[in-house]
Parts: sequence; structure tokens; C-alpha cells
Amino acid sequence: MFRTLLINPGSTSSEISIFEDEREVKSARMIHPVAELRKYSTILDQYPYRCAAIKEQLRQWNIRKGDLAAVVGRSFISRRESGAYVVNQKMIDDVKSILSRVEHAAGMGCMLAREIADEQGIPAFVAHCASQSLGPMAKVSGIPGIQRRAVYHVVNIEGIAGLAARELDRAMDDLNLIIAHLEGGMSIAAIAGGRLVDVSNAFEEGPFTTERSGALPVVSLVELCFSGQYTREQILKMIRGEGGMVAYLGTNKISDIEKQVQAGNKEAGFYLEAMCYQVSKEIAAMASVLKGKVDAVILTGKILESAHAVNWIEERCGFIAPVKRYPEQEALAFAQAALTVLRGEEKARIYE
Repeated sequence: MFRTLLINPGSTSSEISIFEDEREVKSARMIHPVAELRKYSTILDQYPYRCAAIKEQLRQWNIRKGDLAAVVGRSFISRRESGAYVVNQKMIDDVKSILSRVEHAAGMGCMLAREIADEQGIPAFVAHCASQSLGPMAKVSGIPGIQRRAVYHVVNIEGIAGLAARELDRAMDDLNLIIAHLEGGMSIAAIAGGRLVDVSNAFEEGPFTTERSGALPVVSLVELCFSGQYTREQILKMIRGEGGMVAYLGTNKISDIEKQVQAGNKEAGFYLEAMCYQVSKEIAAMASVLKGKVDAVILTGKILESAHAVNWIEERCGFIAPVKRYPEQEALAFAQAALTVLRGEEKARIYE
């Protein structure tokens, strides 16, 4: 039996799990309030704060040296081959360079895994799932110098697609799905025959989220950028980190917003429904990509913590196909990537 620690830093939380082989035996989700995150100028500045929170949870679980076989972090690398990659210094250096341009907490996955693994004297991996690229037509943006890209929650979306195929008792190559990963970052994907057809870019497209602006009226955005009132860094924070629900309601926690709605807060209800309105529009757009032939619309992510949000999306999208709710599948995928190496079924890949 192999016991592995999985680390999944997200935009608004850090999640860890302990698996014994394929069975999850412990899990914890540490919420990072907006007020706390605002203390840090960059994502990398958050590293000591998040690392301390994870170590404290491991202390509470009484995890000691020798209890774990490996630590697996969320991947932030770009490689064509999927699998478990050994975390080395080159990976950490490359990720730090990427984070200077595209800030996302996922980049800390390899660093957190390496630090805790070194303390335990065990290997650190990232579980990498290579993203699929968009087709030629989906890449067209409207400006020749800008191309649409497939930036999405690949591990969860592909895991959900496989789970749906099994539960629907259908072959993957005979299945059309719209999978909406909905939380601090949102990816809404059209899947046909197991292949990605189109997806909303989680960094710069789609609906607004608990902390991102989503797609914006471009002329108004350009005017804001050149108004002289804001720096580049301030604009980027408005778009990613302090946009969406953070800007409207001051919180990035969907369960808190749900509680406000249940308590009769009309402003919270209005903005939560507005977010669901935009999510529904994006789902309907993906239905057109699939020419209306959709076997299921699947909702996954922290949105499932809000009954109001799920109901509003189901009301608007139920005409497309049956709407199903699936919990995230990332943790199991992380564990399975490490197990293939620990069991000697595959060799760990070296990041070069």
C-alpha cells in the first residue's frame, strides 16, 4: 500500500488529500480570504503563507517522516506528454518565470510538493495532463496577431468526461458533452468523441467568476487601460484576483454568497444570478459548437456549494440536455499518476 500526499493550490484555496493507493482517507480545504490574499503583492509572495497552512494541517493529522511514499503537486508546466514528472530545480525555475507573466496559484504546486517531500525524504512529482489544442477555426480571434488558446482545467474536465462515459454506459467516441468547471477560474468545454472541440479560456474569456472579470467589453477596457488612472498591475488584478464577486460583494467564497442569498440579501442574489446568466450563455454557445447534439451538460467545481446557482443554471440550460452534477476528479487523477511510478508500471518523466 502506498500513501501519497496531494497538493492542489487554487486561486481561492489550497486543498490537500492523503490517498492510500486509490482510496482517499483524509482531505482538507483551506480557504484563503480576500483580505488575507490582499496582503501579498504577487502570487509567489503567498508561498510562505500557503506552505505554513499545509504544514499545520499535516501536523494536526500527525503525519510524520516515513508515513508518506510521495508528494504530488498540481502541474503548471507545458509538455506534450502526460504523466508524473519529477519536480527538479529547472521545473521550479521555469514555473517562477511563468508566474512573473501569468499569475496563478497553481504554479506553487511543484514548489509546495518539493519542500514537503524534501522534509520527508521522499520523491516529489507533478501530475501533468497535457491539454488538447483547439481546431483551426476555434483559434480565430478576429485580430490576426491574437490567437485563441485552450487554457482550461484539463485534469478535472478530462476526468469528468471519463466518469460520465462510465456512468452513462457509453463509449467515449460516441459521446458529446459540455463540461463546466465553475469556481474561482471557469472553463466551459465542448467535448465530442473524447476530443476537445472548443473551450472558454479560463484566464481571459467566459463568464465572470468569484474573483475574475471574465470577458469584458474590449473598447471600454482599452479606454480604462489608457486612462492614466491605473497601472498595468492594477488592471490585471481587476481582471484576475479582484474581479467578479470580489469586486461586487467583497468575497470569493461561493458558500458565503449562498448563505447571503439564503438570508435574503438581494444584492448577493442579483450578482450570483448574473454570474449564472453568463455561465448559461457560455454553455449554450458550446451547444452550438456541437450543433445541438449534446448528451449531457455537466456542472463541476465549487459552484456545487450553491443550490441557488446550480438551480439557476439548470433552469436556463435544461433544454439543451440533461444537466448533471459531478464532484471534481483532480485528486484521484493526481494519486493515480504517482501510483503508476511507485508501482513500477511507468517511469517518472524528467523535466528538461
